[in-house]
Amino acid sequence: MRFLNLRLQNFRNIEFTELPLGGERHFLLGANGQGKSNLLEALGLATALRSFRTQTLTALPRKGHKEYALVYQLEHDHQGATHLEIHSGRSGRSVQVDGEKVTRLVEFIGRFPTVTLCSGDLMLLRGGPGERRRFMDLTLAVVNRGYYTALRDFHRGIAERNRLLKNGGSAAELSAFEAEIAPHASTIASYREAGMAELRAVLCRVYDQIAEAGEGPELDFRPNVDCRDPEVYRRLLQDSRPRDRMIGATQRGPHRDDFHLALQVGGAREYASDGQQRGLCVALRIAQASFYHQQLGVAPVLLADDVLGELDPVRRQGFWRACPAELQVIATGTELPVDLDEWRITSIANGQATTAATGPLV
Repeated sequence: MRFLNLRLQNFRNIEFTELPLGGERHFLLGANGQGKSNLLEALGLATALRSFRTQTLTALPRKGHKEYALVYQLEHDHQGATHLEIHSGRSGRSVQVDGEKVTRLVEFIGRFPTVTLCSGDLMLLRGGPGERRRFMDLTLAVVNRGYYTALRDFHRGIAERNRLLKNGGSAAELSAFEAEIAPHASTIASYREAGMAELRAVLCRVYDQIAEAGEGPELDFRPNVDCRDPEVYRRLLQDSRPRDRMIGATQRGPHRDDFHLALQVGGAREYASDGQQRGLCVALRIAQASFYHQQLGVAPVLLADDVLGELDPVRRQGFWRACPAELQVIATGTELPVDLDEWRITSIANGQATTAATGPLV
């Protein structure tokens, strides 16, 4: 897949701009606070309508406005030339692909895969389990609609069970929800076990190209409980009611899963150097991109938000060795890249791309 053009109106600090995107490597150059990351954020929304910078989507319209519009021109591996529009306003968010309205997220997620590398990826090592679950859930939901629907329905069921726990719901009411929740938990557990095993294999291959030999990356999936048998998990929920009632929340299940990243020296969070941690996070994102390509048959676009300059020379060279040659890479930075001849450069200042056309979106 390739982005060919992006037009934005009232998005973040951008009143209106147009960003032509051609070739395999496109570099957005500008000082901090000019809108480079905003442009990558807009491109990343094409995957799952999710921002890599915030979970509060009300922050996306330009200050003083309640609406924004994004219009993309893409070259898709399966669909060919494609026109995508995302509008958000007072009446909610709407998505159109080639003029056809998309009414359900499950029909949209993963059709236009992107992977974003940013400094915040270090939270996959240094942050809590929630950060890693979000990574895991997005990775698997993009390639498998069955996973997305099971995850959605599981969380709805858990929310209802928690409401009953807090409000003194009856045993019969809890039993009904637990019987509904358990099959979704089983589906999630099976997909996570298989998907994370595949991602681990890809990560090991990628990291060996980025870092020094022998560092031995490991990705260890750590389920909170074994939910693969729905009846076993249903009984566990039933047995956990007294403790869950005291706390007012469901304590056991896939919503407590985690995974652990390590090198031969030990846990990456505790023992890896800063350079090793950054290299491991970059390798994980490239592995995610390779996983998407393998599962979907669509080459995702890599969006690198001011991270290549943070890598040491050895790992920066390793990034290009590990990055599949067929992927389009759109990167940002405050300084020109060293290998200048290989990039198409666009300057960004005050939310404007120097090559942008002017005029309203249509």
